Amino acid sequence: MFSVTNTVAQDEEPITDEELTKYAVVMDYADQEKERLKNDYNEMIQAEELMQGGKRFKELKVANGDEAKLSEIEATPEEIEVFTKIETANTENIDAFKEAYTTKIKDKEQLGAGLYNKITKALKSDEELKTRYTAILETLQSERASAEEEGADAEASTEGQ
Repeated sequence: MFSVTNTVAQDEEPITDEELTKYAVVMDYADQEKERLKNDYNEMIQAEELMQGGKRFKELKVANGDEAKLSEIEATPEEIEVFTKIETANTENIDAFKEAYTTKIKDKEQLGAGLYNKITKALKSDEELKTRYTAILETLQSERASAEEEGADAEASTEGQ
């Protein structure tokens, strides 16, 4: 009985701004990485002449390896090879992201799985917590954008010298 009461009491402890900040840092990282993965995927597709700016890639993706559909769209072995190369590279990039993301969640210094689960669950139903989280995330993103801008400005000024 005591352990049940203790667990309930722990769940009722309020989530601090420090904990929300840890969560926001990991979520911001995930958002940035997802955007980078999307851009890298698109760049791989655009870089391959056989993919015709993505048009041919889409046709091959719809065919989904089905021999009849590939024959119908007259897919060449070279196109299939390039398509497969792009898809494999993208899958490897996604897998690396998932591993890094999971590591960040599990790492108690960065977040911790228990805290991640607690905050994720609470954000689904606690409007006040959502508001606090959104404010923290927006501040974090703004600070990151400013730092990136300053870094780009500094890089531009050193290139001009």
